[in-house]
Amino acid sequence: MTLTVQSARPRRFPINAAKAIGLARWLVTAGLVVVAVVALYPLFFTIINSFKSRVGFAQNPLGVPTSITFENYVQTFDRMNVPGLLLNSAVTTAGGLLLSTVAALFIAYAVTKLRMPGGNYIFLFIISMLVIPSQVIIYPLYQTILDMGFGGTYAGLILAYAAFGLPMSTYLLVAYFRAIPDELIEAARLDGAGELRILFQVLLPVSTPAIAALSILNFVWMWNDLLLPLVIMGGSDKTTLMVGVARLSGQYDVSIPLVSAGLVVALLPVVVVYLVFQRQILNGAIAGAVR
Repeated sequence: MTLTVQSARPRRFPINAAKAIGLARWLVTAGLVVVAVVALYPLFFTIINSFKSRVGFAQNPLGVPTSITFENYVQTFDRMNVPGLLLNSAVTTAGGLLLSTVAALFIAYAVTKLRMPGGNYIFLFIISMLVIPSQVIIYPLYQTILDMGFGGTYAGLILAYAAFGLPMSTYLLVAYFRAIPDELIEAARLDGAGELRILFQVLLPVSTPAIAALSILNFVWMWNDLLLPLVIMGGSDKTTLMVGVARLSGQYDVSIPLVSAGLVVALLPVVVVYLVFQRQILNGAIAGAVR
């Protein structure tokens, strides 16, 4: 009996199948290009118009400026206290971000690792806040802030940011903590570690990618939010940068180039933060997908 050994040959697709695969890749690439253009065009439109004069914008609102002017940026800094507004945004955003992240850490740990009675119901109650628009509860929230004596203060806006940022932060951290083996927690307890030490010395370093990802997400919306600072701060001098940009538009007249320059100034910190921490965002997304 003779055995015939067939050599392995690379698999070849028929010509029609190869053409279909190539066409599919081309269509996907074209679709992604269209999506990228649609997503980036508003930013491009804002930057281009910030260098136009009012006359130049009226003559060619959608085109490239024939002459570049920095007058809009000069007026932005003259009409807005940019350093003060920038400081206000940094303080309130950092405070809301820190408070919501720490609170979400405690809640996620209690729900996933302590097995507290009714923990799942608490978790469901917190994440159910995701479906409630902020506009629906803005009046009772404002009244509560006033009753607490925090109207027009950093503390009032920080508490509001933390409250609205808590549901998403809790949801992401609970999903991440559930993927961490319980044996790791039990080993730490056998070594004599308390619950706080386990949370901050065991789980916190492991969950750094998830915390970085949710921190960037919360930072972007807290920094760009207009409704909460406008309602809670009112006419206070502690209002945020986005409120200052909104006040650049007059009651009866709106200068698009001037407002565009203000938006570019307000968006620069967000762009810088994204460029600095883009690796952490990618690591958090990959870690969440793998887990």
